[in-house]
Amino acid sequence: MPGQSGYAVGWGTLALINAGLAQGKQRSGLVWFVVSLLLGPLATLLIVALPAPTAAQTSMGRAEWAIVAIVLIAFVVAIVGFLGFRMAAAPHVGGG
Repeated sequence: MPGQSGYAVGWGTLALINAGLAQGKQRSGLVWFVVSLLLGPLATLLIVALPAPTAAQTSMGRAEWAIVAIVLIAFVVAIVGFLGFRMAAAPHVGGG
């Protein structure tokens, strides 16, 4: 589809920016990169709104794991729904 590549480049650039923002707040850049690929601008809002971890916290907190879990579940549901829609809309080939 025309114009879709610019949208994807912008979305990917935002994910890279969000990874940098997350690392600046002592969070996992890789995790937030993946979350940003799925949520886009909403991930930016979450990164900015969530407080930076304290010095005692060295791993991801409960809130971050909850966000990652919700995003992954939503992603799987979206993919399954999309594939189901595509299969239902596909023309049936052959006799039967």
